[in-house]
Amino acid sequence: MQIREMKSADLSAIARINVDTFKQTQRKWLPDDVIRELSYDATEERFRQMLSKTERFSTIFVAEDNRGVIGYAMCGLAREQVLSYAGELYGIYILPEYHGKGIGTRLMAASARYLLDQGITSLYVVVFTENIGGQKFYKALGGQWVYERAIQLGGKKVSETLYGWKSLNAFFALSERGQLKK
Repeated sequence: MQIREMKSADLSAIARINVDTFKQTQRKWLPDDVIRELSYDATEERFRQMLSKTERFSTIFVAEDNRGVIGYAMCGLAREQVLSYAGELYGIYILPEYHGKGIGTRLMAASARYLLDQGITSLYVVVFTENIGGQKFYKALGGQWVYERAIQLGGKKVSETLYGWKSLNAFFALSERGQLKK
């Protein structure tokens, strides 16, 4: 299994992972119409448009094994001002059958290293509050609770929790000491 920067040929696989993961892991708390409207083609087009407008310092990393792309992480400059966090992990999505194998940790490390190389030393991530697995994952990687907020999604009020890393160097220090849980 390898982690590498995305190539344009990966876009279809990334869209498929995004849709499949949302449908399998997040349908419990997202409105039915939001789940129903998810499609591979629309998601691929949304990613294509997003990437064409992407600011400098943004990238996507993919996890790939002999089956092909099995997960991805997207990171870059913070899209909104959240305290003093300069970077944002836009998301990590991994096919459910690969959860718990350390792939998310490796994607997070690649994202954090990329941001540090660009001079971005802190980041935050937004996770649905009801996504307990996602919250546990980010806490295990040293993410600190920042705050919770409510948003409207598909006509339904949904809660999001933000986690932050004030120092990506501290993230790597934990990693080097073997203190990150996988």
